[in-house]
Amino acid sequence: MARVQQAARQGEPRDAGADHHYPHYRPRSMRPSVSDTWSITMSARGRKPDPTVGERIRQAAATLVLTHGLDFTMDDVATAAGVGRASVFRRYGSKRDMILEAIAGFMDAHVAVPDTGSLAGDLHAVVTDTLALWRLPGIARLAKQVYGEAGRDPAVAEILRTGMRTRMERSWVVYERAIERGELSPDADLWLLTDMFTGFVAYRGLLDLPLPEPEDVVRALLHGFTPA
Repeated sequence: MARVQQAARQGEPRDAGADHHYPHYRPRSMRPSVSDTWSITMSARGRKPDPTVGERIRQAAATLVLTHGLDFTMDDVATAAGVGRASVFRRYGSKRDMILEAIAGFMDAHVAVPDTGSLAGDLHAVVTDTLALWRLPGIARLAKQVYGEAGRDPAVAEILRTGMRTRMERSWVVYERAIERGELSPDADLWLLTDMFTGFVAYRGLLDLPLPEPEDVVRALLHGFTPA
């Protein structure tokens, strides 16, 4: 009290509600209300993240890849998804990442790993799905652009190889079951067996040649071209 009186005598300004022992103290009447504090906090933090943003961006990217091939921009994706450009870059580090994810998504969505109980049945399912994928509008054009880019950019080629290798090895469960059933030799070259089909389909698709019927492909894979 003596200190306050001394300050008053020396002409120091003093707030009516201040306590000089606690310089940051403010009376209850001068504090912001709970609602004010909540509003300030929410304003500083921004709006809650929209949980649909990621899926909208993914779908927009997949659609643009299918309809435009490589001829689109990240801004196009943002516009199609109805989000800001920054949101797109938070999900994808580059346009290349976006395209390769879209390709992997197409394969996962359209080419399942079957379990029909026989190697012939499984191969028929895989071949049928793969040929149907290549017949989708835009897929052949996209494949031409991506393979062309892989020929120019070693980084794209490596990412493409890695993605294809992962996908192919995941599908090898079909061959592993066939080996367990005695339908396939244990020392079968699974890469060669896979390439005999995928390489030939890619060759036909890239050159716009007619795609074969699934039955003909399966028969050639299992029995070759020698008489039965």
